[in-house]
Amino acid sequence: MNDRNTLQLTRGQIGQVGILLGSLGLIFAASSFLMNGFSTLTIVVLLVSVIGFGLWAVFLPDEFRAVLTGRQMRHSTAAILSTAILIGIVVAMYIIVQRANIVGDMTIDERFTLSAPSMELMDAVQRNSRDIQITAFYNAQEIEYREVDDQYFQLFEEASNGRLHVVYVDPDEQPALAAAYANALENGIYTFASFIEDDGTLSNTVPVPITGYHEQEISQRLAVLLAAGQFTVYFETGLDTLDPIANQQQGMSVLNNIMRQNGLITNAISLAELAASNSNIPTDASALIIAQPRRQMTAGEVAVLDEYLQRGGSVFIAADALLTDDLFMATDSVFNTYMWDHYGLRMSDMIVVDPASSGESQLSILSAQVFTNNDIGQNINIENQPDTAVQFHIARAIEVNDTPPVPNGRVIMSSPQSWGERDWNSLFQQNQFTFDSSQGDVRDQFTTVAWAYNEDTTSKVVLVGDGDFLTNGRVQSPQGNATLFLDSIGWMTGFTEKVEFEPRSYNATPLVFVGGQMLDTIAFFTIVVMPGSLLLIALAIWLRRSRQ
Repeated sequence: MNDRNTLQLTRGQIGQVGILLGSLGLIFAASSFLMNGFSTLTIVVLLVSVIGFGLWAVFLPDEFRAVLTGRQMRHSTAAILSTAILIGIVVAMYIIVQRANIVGDMTIDERFTLSAPSMELMDAVQRNSRDIQITAFYNAQEIEYREVDDQYFQLFEEASNGRLHVVYVDPDEQPALAAAYANALENGIYTFASFIEDDGTLSNTVPVPITGYHEQEISQRLAVLLAAGQFTVYFETGLDTLDPIANQQQGMSVLNNIMRQNGLITNAISLAELAASNSNIPTDASALIIAQPRRQMTAGEVAVLDEYLQRGGSVFIAADALLTDDLFMATDSVFNTYMWDHYGLRMSDMIVVDPASSGESQLSILSAQVFTNNDIGQNINIENQPDTAVQFHIARAIEVNDTPPVPNGRVIMSSPQSWGERDWNSLFQQNQFTFDSSQGDVRDQFTTVAWAYNEDTTSKVVLVGDGDFLTNGRVQSPQGNATLFLDSIGWMTGFTEKVEFEPRSYNATPLVFVGGQMLDTIAFFTIVVMPGSLLLIALAIWLRRSRQ
């Protein structure tokens, strides 16, 4: 009498178990090989597969020979084997497709598609004569960060049509290569963009700080790379102007460094030296900055500047109110007259006092009214963002000709409650200023920033009635001070047509980007564990029924 609680395996059942072990072992061996090559795990599961098929050959020799000779197999064996083969094919295809870096977006709101500004940038990458390489450093402990970043890099690679390449470097395994980037790596910057030259070397490398806004940060730095070296801005130094490299409070190094970090080339130049040597401003000058000059411009210096403007140059002028007999752009000076005759702009002899829109004093006036219909003013006084305002310290009023020789306009004005103070002696020596019509004071709304554009010569001028706002001690508080200057430079040079100093509008960071390990785990359970479990359940049911 047979004990029904005793497991009894027939030769056929052992052979079928062998088929199962052989098939599953083959699947795992193939998967392990594609993922890790000939690793220890690959060899072990391959041996299990060989043992399984060996059991099949020993215990079901007729069926094994039938498979080899093409004869009909038993239906149960065929089902097990075909299911295992199907799983193996799906696993292999998943790994191959994953390694092929094929990207696609099947979401309705296109959450995984680069935004329009980024796509425009990638069109520029394709038109560029040189390929671009993104070099990203990750050690073994940072593999999860690499897998997330890689999904963004893939979007840019795909959009570049093969013109952008990503290279991953482990700084622990390649310390010599990482040494060239040591300072940036110590500061937490681990991604860099470079041009690839014909000989394979990298040039014009720019850092790509990634803080979580992957798309906009990558796009911004790629735009900087494309614009690198195309624009040169000169700082005038012969008029005793602000020092562009000085780190002190009264220096201008902050703005100079921002321009350099964004790919602009900056140099110093002296109009006095050019006039003395009968030379011209270099032809590569995209703009000239005259920041807080402390003396009048001579006729020779005006001639040098005029020659530059006549061939399409651009000049940014920030002229302070200074209690001196040699005041730059005094009402009767040569240069003030030149600006009025050629551009319809000139400095007045009034200092703007604004009790309705000012900071620590009525002389520290704010941007009460901004004209946003131009590239210079569109990022100033943004609603509910008080830090986007501009604050001047003792600003001169600018006159704008309403019937100018060339198109011009206003950018910033004071409030209607302001007045123009003409008693400079009392203001500077005694810190006293009161409205007094007998002294020539005028109540009005005054212009403090203006622009002009000669359509025939393509020359551009931005005139500002204050220079203190450019200094290191004031330019970052409020932030609108830097915005006014940088957007002015962007408009004059055309730089903002290629690069934005401020972030553009990008899609929000995708919410469900996960690392490759998580994706592999999901895929493993979906295409291996779930079908395999069904296969084991089916085998268990078959074995149970065969015993009855």
